Amino acid sequence: MKSFKYFHINNIKFNYTLEFQSNQKSDNWKYNAPLIEYCETVGINIPHYCYHKSLSISGNCRMCLVELKNSPKPIVSCAMSAKSCLNNSEVYTNSPLVKKARENVLEFLLLNHPLDCPVCDQGGECDLQEQSFFFGMSKKRFYNFKRVVMDKNLGPIVKTVMTRCIHCTRCVRFAREVAGVLDLGMFGRGVSSEIGTYVQKTFQSELSGNVIELCPVGALTSKLYPFVSRNWELKNISSVDFSDGFGSDIDVYIKNNKIVKISPGFNYSSNSVDWISDKTRFSFDGMFSPERVLEGFIVYGNKNCKISLLWSTLLTEIVNTLYFQDHLNKHFLRVNRLLIIFNSNVSLEVLNLLMLFSKKYNFIKLRKTEGNVKSNDFENNILLDSTEKLDHSNLCLLVGVNARYEGSHFNLKLRQRYLKGNFKIVSLGSSLDLTVPVSHLGLSSKVLKSLSEGNSFLCQELLNSINPTVIISTELLKRSDFIGINTLLDLLKENLKRHSSKQPHFSVLSSSINEVGVNYLQNFKAIMSKDFLTSNGLYFLNSNTNSSSNLNKIVNLKILNYFSSYDKTPFFCLEHNHSMITEVPKSVITNYSVCNYINLPNNVFFESSGTYLNTQGLFKKVVKFLPSSKQTKEDWQIIRKLFSYSKRINYVTSFKFNNLIHFNNNTFNNYKSFIGFLYFANRFIATNHKSGLNKSIQGNFNIEKKVLKVTKTKLLLTNFKIWIKDFYIGGSDCYSNHSITMINCSKLYRSQKSNFTVLIAN
Repeated sequence: MKSFKYFHINNIKFNYTLEFQSNQKSDNWKYNAPLIEYCETVGINIPHYCYHKSLSISGNCRMCLVELKNSPKPIVSCAMSAKSCLNNSEVYTNSPLVKKARENVLEFLLLNHPLDCPVCDQGGECDLQEQSFFFGMSKKRFYNFKRVVMDKNLGPIVKTVMTRCIHCTRCVRFAREVAGVLDLGMFGRGVSSEIGTYVQKTFQSELSGNVIELCPVGALTSKLYPFVSRNWELKNISSVDFSDGFGSDIDVYIKNNKIVKISPGFNYSSNSVDWISDKTRFSFDGMFSPERVLEGFIVYGNKNCKISLLWSTLLTEIVNTLYFQDHLNKHFLRVNRLLIIFNSNVSLEVLNLLMLFSKKYNFIKLRKTEGNVKSNDFENNILLDSTEKLDHSNLCLLVGVNARYEGSHFNLKLRQRYLKGNFKIVSLGSSLDLTVPVSHLGLSSKVLKSLSEGNSFLCQELLNSINPTVIISTELLKRSDFIGINTLLDLLKENLKRHSSKQPHFSVLSSSINEVGVNYLQNFKAIMSKDFLTSNGLYFLNSNTNSSSNLNKIVNLKILNYFSSYDKTPFFCLEHNHSMITEVPKSVITNYSVCNYINLPNNVFFESSGTYLNTQGLFKKVVKFLPSSKQTKEDWQIIRKLFSYSKRINYVTSFKFNNLIHFNNNTFNNYKSFIGFLYFANRFIATNHKSGLNKSIQGNFNIEKKVLKVTKTKLLLTNFKIWIKDFYIGGSDCYSNHSITMINCSKLYRSQKSNFTVLIAN
C-alpha cells in the first residue's frame, strides 16, 4: 500500500448526521461519492491498499471492508456511496468482524497465487506481502494444485507473469479510464478467468509503463529491470523529467552510481502522484548509450587524423584558432563570427553565461536550432496557464496541438475533465487520436481566419461557453506567417471579450523543458543559411540536431547544390552534445568542407545541476547526483573555462572593448546568485526607486496619440503540420534518439500503424 495520509484513526465510531446537515450544500459531491473517498476527505484512513485514489480496488480484492451498524455483513467501502450508509449510522474500520473478513479475503487471494517471493521482481514493494503481514494466517485450508496461466506479450516494456495475477483489474481500469486505450480486458469465467488482450496485439499507449507500479503483485513487471536488485538496496533521489515541457517530478533509483529505474514523484501542489509517460520512465538509457564518447579529441584536415587531447590543450587550441581567425579577418577587412547553436534544453545558468560571453565579444552570436516565438512581450504568448482552469471551462479549442505526444500530462488533464462531463474539445489541425472524442474543424489557417471573423459555426458555441480555453502549440508560432496567425488570434480574443462576459483563456503549450526560459531571457534568432557565410566556426551546444528540421533543411539544400555560389565555408566546428557525435554536424563537416572538428565531452542531464522554467512558468531545479565520467565536465564549467582562456588574448575584431564584463565565480551557487541579481527583481530597487513619472510632472508632457499605419501581414494557406509523429523518438529531448528501449517501442509502433492513421488532406 502507498498511502499519502500520515495519520490513522482505527477502531473509531463516527456519525456524519450533523455534518450532512451543516455542509449539505457545499459538500454535495462528498456524500454522493463512494464511502472510501469521503473518508479520505475527512481524514479517516481505510486500508484499501490502492495506489491511486482514482482507481479503487474491485473484483476479487475486497480488502476495503468496513462494518456498518445494524448490517448483517461487512460492506465494501469503494462500492458503497457515503450517502446511503453514513446517514444516521455508525461505521467501524477495525472491528473484529472486519479483521476476520479481511483474513478470509486474503486467504482466497492466496489460493492460486504462487509463493515465489524470493525470486519475484516485486519483492519488497508488493502490496500482497504487506497485507499478508497484517491479515495473513499461519496455516492454510486448501491443498489443491495451483493453476498455471500462460504469459502475454504486452510489448517491449511490460513483462507478464500471469500466474501471479489476482484479478484486481487495476490494469484493465487504468487502460480504460486513464490511458483511454481498450486493449486490456478480462476473458473467461470462474477459475478460467484471465487478463490479457482479446486479440494478439500489444498494449499500445504512451502511458503503458504505469501498470508496472499499479499491479499490487508481480504479475506485471518491467522487462528492462529483471532480477537486478530489491527495493531496499536502491537509493531514491528526487529529480525532474527532461522529456517534455512540464518537467514533472520523478524519483530516480540508483545502485552503484547507475540509474536502475525511474518512477513518478510526489506532487505537493496536488497532494498526489501523477502518471508519467514511457519516455520519462525508460529513455534514461539514452544518456549512457554505447555511442557516447568520453574523451575530447580533434580531427584535422582530411578527417583521418584523430588526436585525443586533455582539457587544457583543447581549450588552448580553441582560443588559438579564434585568435588566428581574428587576425585573418583584420587583413581581409571583414568580421566573421563564431556561431553558438543551441536548443531549448539548455539550463538557465548556461544560457546566461552564453549571453555574457556574446556581450563580451561581439564576434560571438547565439542561434537556435529551430525558430523561436516571434512575440515574447507578454507571458500569455509563451506560457501555459494552470491546467486547473480547465475545471471551470466547458470548451477547449486546440490550434495545431498534438496534446497526446507534445504533452502527455496535459492530455491526461483533458481526458480527466472530459470524463467529468459537460466538456467539448475542438481541434484545428490534423485528425489525431487524443483518447477523447474531438471535433475537427479543418487543417489550414483559412479555417482560423473564418473563425476569427465570425463566419464559423463554432463562434456561437464559443460565445455561449463558460470560460473557453484556447491552447496553441509553440511549433505553430514558429511559422513564417506567425504575425498573421497572431493577428487572427488577437482578433478572436477581442471578439470574444466584446460579445461575451466570460473571460477566455489563451495559452501556449511548450514541447521542451526550458523553452519558456529561453523566451523569457531573449528572442534568439534561428540558424539560417546566410549565417554560414559570415561565420568562421560553428559551436553545437546540446542541440538535438537529429530532430532539427531547420538544420536538416539547410544541409539538404547544400547537398542539392542550392548554395553552389557560396564559396565561403566555416573553418572549424565544435560539438558539445552530451558526448554524442550527431549526424547533422557530420553532414555540415562533409558538405561545407570544414577543416577542423573539435569534440568537447560534457555531462548528461542527471550528471549536471541547473534550473529550468517549464511551460507553466514554474522553476524546476536539478541537482547533480551522478559522478562525472572520465574527462566529462558540466556545461557551465566548459563555457567558464572558455571564458577564462579567452581573457588571455586581446581580439582585434571586438570593437566594443567590454573589459568590464567578466566572470570570475568558481562555484555554481555563486553563479546562480550572480544571474539572479542580473535578471530577477530586487526588493531594494522596488522600494527605494520609483519607476515612471509623477502625476504632477505627467501633465506637462503633451503626448499625442497618432494613428499608425498597419502593414499588411501575409497568411499562408498551408496545413498545420504535425511536427511529432513518433512519440518515442520524435520529441525535442536529446536522449530518446539514442535509447534502445525507445527505438524498440518505435519499431513496434510503426509496424502496427498504417499511412492512413493521420488525416492530412482536406
